[in-house]
Amino acid sequence: MLNPTPLLKLILTILIFVVLFISCRQKSFQEKFDDIRNDFSKQAEIDNAKALSWENKIDSIIKLADTNRLLAIQAIDSIMQYDTLGASKIFDLHFLKGNLYYQIDSLTKAIDEFSLAELRDVTSPKILAAKAGAHIKLKEYDLALNELRQAADINYDYYWNIGNYFEIRGQKDSALSNYQKLYDENKTVYKYCGDRIEELKHNKSKLLTELVYRDRERIVFLMYGVK
Repeated sequence: MLNPTPLLKLILTILIFVVLFISCRQKSFQEKFDDIRNDFSKQAEIDNAKALSWENKIDSIIKLADTNRLLAIQAIDSIMQYDTLGASKIFDLHFLKGNLYYQIDSLTKAIDEFSLAELRDVTSPKILAAKAGAHIKLKEYDLALNELRQAADINYDYYWNIGNYFEIRGQKDSALSNYQKLYDENKTVYKYCGDRIEELKHNKSKLLTELVYRDRERIVFLMYGVK
């Protein structure tokens, strides 16, 4: 029979071995997956909070613009001066500021702001169409049409705005042709083109005097943890 001291040493040695074995044991695939899932969920919560905070800030500017566009423009300038912003947020602010200038017919300033937004996303059809709207108001029609055609090359949806352009120019047949091009592509997605075709064919609506934008709705993409 072992005396107490060797027995205690043996028990201590076994305990140390067990602890070392547990700490050095490789995690199973499921355990590793659970760790990744938990980390992703935590990061998603942080990113979602930041995205919603930014959207709330933009919404507050838009609400302010409903009553005073100049104050809204000043609010944008303040944010750009004092906040640390990434490229997408700078794009948002320049675009919003350009749109506000467009609404008050400060068209040169609107184009300047849209151009600054364009520096952050040189392939944005949204910017091309926005600039085209200002050029139309300035009666720079050739430049506007060129921008709209570039936008449509990037995104087929912008044939709608080309149709708008020809309405503004009083060229009803050309407007109908561009609406029909979209409507033939997908009668469900482009139902609004079919509706406009019917209105124009039956003289139920006056010709447009400026572009009608369908790209102004903001979409917020949130992330969710892996289930």
